[in-house]
Amino acid sequence: MQDAAAHRRLAVAAYNRSWELLERDRDDAEQLELLEAAFTSRHHWRVVGGDQQLAIADWMVARCFAELGEGSLSLRYALAALSAQPPDAPAWLKASLVEGLARAHAALGDAPARDEAVALAASLLEGELDAEDRAIIAEQLASVPDAVTPS
Repeated sequence: MQDAAAHRRLAVAAYNRSWELLERDRDDAEQLELLEAAFTSRHHWRVVGGDQQLAIADWMVARCFAELGEGSLSLRYALAALSAQPPDAPAWLKASLVEGLARAHAALGDAPARDEAVALAASLLEGELDAEDRAIIAEQLASVPDAVTPS
């Protein structure tokens, strides 16, 4: 597939599907679809996106793995997201990527690392001037679960 516009459409559609699945109760098949959608979005952004899109795609994969209790895989993609962020990333993006790291640590059961990442994300978010962007990321940050020891 060489059509950049098609890659973008597929990346956005798969990303939005990931959000739909994250925001509801899922059966076993939808748990797998959650990962499938996140990875599909990542694939298409890898083809046509820049650093920001790839960082966000890796953040989504990390978020999905955290949601499924796969802490080590969540951490791997959260770190990849942080590495991919562009040097001129806006404050909301920096805070969001660190929020993903907090979720990964929570999924691993590492309360001190989770709390440290939450504090760092909150600090980074203070630099966001756009009230709507700040509110969206603040809401995500407030929803980071407590760290629980994986069973």
